[in-house]
Amino acid sequence: MKKKICLVFCRKDSKRLKNKNLALFLGKPLLYYTYKNIKKSKLFDRIILSTDGKKIAQTGKKLGFEVPGLRPKRYAKEKSNVFDAHNYIFKKLLLDDKNSIVCIVNNNPFINSKLLNKTYKIYKKFKYKYITTLARPTSTDEVYYRQFKKKNKKIIPLFKKKLIKSKINSNQTEKTFYNLGEIRWASIKLLSSFKKYNENLSRKGNKFYLIDRDDYYDIHTHKDLKLSETLYNLNKR
Repeated sequence: MKKKICLVFCRKDSKRLKNKNLALFLGKPLLYYTYKNIKKSKLFDRIILSTDGKKIAQTGKKLGFEVPGLRPKRYAKEKSNVFDAHNYIFKKLLLDDKNSIVCIVNNNPFINSKLLNKTYKIYKKFKYKYITTLARPTSTDEVYYRQFKKKNKKIIPLFKKKLIKSKINSNQTEKTFYNLGEIRWASIKLLSSFKKYNENLSRKGNKFYLIDRDDYYDIHTHKDLKLSETLYNLNKR
């Protein structure tokens, strides 16, 4: 029988929020909430932490993570492709699609056991054939064809034809969704290559569990950290 494996990847040198993965969130490290929520889901046979940081590894072990040594620096640089780190761990631990069902989970307190179970049920329902993630609605003011890029000291639309044909009223705006990568259920073959992962998404689309905009907050800065603590407490009420 295949083992269900949860993998969490934490890099030591976060830039915008120093030591982000060990940052205190309501008095406890972010990793505390991630492990607690994964464990509470009762889904996984193994909960594995991959990191290049000694302090992160030590904290992870104390919390209960399996830590298979430190990740080589070439897989933990600012511009490193995390899918290469996935592939490194798969090979090191001899994980493949014949012996494992894998979920990649980001280190974030909003990824709770309910979301893990909901996404797994969808992944299983469709016989593990579709990438399964979280998704949330985008604001009608931020729909993709209203995105611009900077060029020659001005901004110009990325999707000119679509913008010209668009409607002004928000109730006539095309509904769009943001595909969150905070939970990724997928085959090891796809999780080993960012290009293959995106090719599969482009060809087949993916299954998803829809969440509200306030159900999740991405943490990149100290300000994000403080705002997310407030939202987290509000969501618990």
